[in-house]
Amino acid sequence: MAYADIGKRVQRTREQAGLSQAELAARIGCTQSALSNYELGKRRIYLSTLEQIARALKRPLSYFIDSHPDSYSQNLTLLLEDHRLREILMEAVELPVEDKDRVLEYIKWRKSVMLAQVVDSVEIWEGFRFL
Repeated sequence: MAYADIGKRVQRTREQAGLSQAELAARIGCTQSALSNYELGKRRIYLSTLEQIARALKRPLSYFIDSHPDSYSQNLTLLLEDHRLREILMEAVELPVEDKDRVLEYIKWRKSVMLAQVVDSVEIWEGFRFL
């Protein structure tokens, strides 16, 4: 994988984490300009630095260096960081299969209801006219 591809992944992940370049640079012990050059692919990023970035952004190292990062392992990492989702999973483990299916259907239904509410809000906003 090219340095530019790794850099783009670092930038995207940093932004998703809500960190500025200066904040991430401080966490990994480099300058903001060095981090900028890593993200732009202008500067070679050493494995030790990439490991620090992965730790700071709470991602496995493979996320940054694999051609196609494993979305399952990424989602699993994020899932395990959320205490509510861990609790849901721990409770669901003991359910019979039929009940697990019902819980899954409820979650899908709930998401569709929330999506419909968002769409309705957008339609109302777009229909609003300023005088």
